[in-house]
Amino acid sequence: MVSYEVEAVMNVASARNLMRELQVLLDQWKECCETNTVHVKQDKAPMKSRFHERMTRIESYWEDLNEPFQKGYKNTRLTISKLRNIEGLLKKLPRSHTANLQARFFGLRAEAESFMGNMMDRMKIQCNKRPSL
Repeated sequence: MVSYEVEAVMNVASARNLMRELQVLLDQWKECCETNTVHVKQDKAPMKSRFHERMTRIESYWEDLNEPFQKGYKNTRLTISKLRNIEGLLKKLPRSHTANLQARFFGLRAEAESFMGNMMDRMKIQCNKRPSL
């Protein structure tokens, strides 16, 4: 086989592998988001306490928000990185190999865009849920 053909076969295999990894990541991310939502503690009665107790509550509020933000940021970076890598591999492939892979890539990309948009909306909503301090 000519080295160009070998490279094309390797790129096809790499693209398929990255697409599988991306699908697993998206599935895990969806499952996590469906089961774990951030619960910001809201008190029904106004808090009449000392300054340090209020500061502790404020810190707790930010800690509750920080974990999903960090996880979302990490997953978003990983998703975008995989999408860019797949796109780069697809550009290197001969046309005979791209049709099938491009269709799958476009589906994964649309799913990722939709999911990341929904995740951003959820995080904006969480930021607007301020506990009574």
